[in-house]
Amino acid sequence: MSKSKTYNITCPSCGTQQEIELHETLNAATDPELKQALLENRLNRVACADCDTTFRVDMPLLYSDPSHNILIHWIPETKTLSREQIIDDFDESLEQINGMLPADIKAPSVRLVLTRVELVELLFMIEAGMNPRVVEYVKYSIYTRNMEMVDPAKYRLLLNVQDSTDEELLFAMQNIETQELDKVLRYGRAAYDSMCELYKESPDEFIEMFPGPCISARNLLLDDAADEVG
Repeated sequence: MSKSKTYNITCPSCGTQQEIELHETLNAATDPELKQALLENRLNRVACADCDTTFRVDMPLLYSDPSHNILIHWIPETKTLSREQIIDDFDESLEQINGMLPADIKAPSVRLVLTRVELVELLFMIEAGMNPRVVEYVKYSIYTRNMEMVDPAKYRLLLNVQDSTDEELLFAMQNIETQELDKVLRYGRAAYDSMCELYKESPDEFIEMFPGPCISARNLLLDDAADEVG
C-alpha cells in the first residue's frame, strides 16, 4: 500500500506556506494511478494557493513493484546531502538490513536512483525486460568513446525505451545544469543483445563493474575522475 504524509511547503516563487499531502511510498500494484502520475511528472506536484505557481517537491520516495519483486529508492541530492554520501549511507543501511533477514527469505531486488528521470527510465527498462547493468555498460561505452561530446560532468545519458526500435536503442543527452534534453545518440540493438548473451554466460564482470544498488555508468565515471584528481 502507498503511504503519504502532510508537509508544510513553502512556495519558491512567492513564499506562501501551505499544508500539502506528499507521497513517501508508492506501490505500483495497489495504486497504479500513482505510478501513472509519477511517469507523467504529476506525483508530489504542488500548485501554490496564492500565486498559482506549480512546482514538484523532490523528496525520498520508495517505489515497490511486487510483480517484478523490486524496490527502488529515489533519494534526491541536496545542498547538504551529496551523491557520494547518499550512496555510502544507503550501502551501509542495505548491508545491515540484509544481515537481519532470515536465511530462508529471499530479499527483493533493491535499486537506488538519485533523480526522477532515472527512476522513470529504470521502470521502463524493467517492464521492457531489459538488463539495467548491460544498459549501463552501453552507456559507459558511449561516454568513453565520445568524452568530448558527452562529458559525464555535464550530461546524463537516458535510454528512451519507448522510442527505441528492434534495430536501435536511442539515448537522450540530458544537460545536468538546465535539465533539458539535447542530442539523441543511437546504438545498435544487435550489439546490446550480444552483450546480454555475454552477461548470461559470465555476469561477474558486469556485476563487478556495477555492483549496485546504484547502477550508473555516469556515477562510475565521476568517481574515477575524482580519484584521479585526488
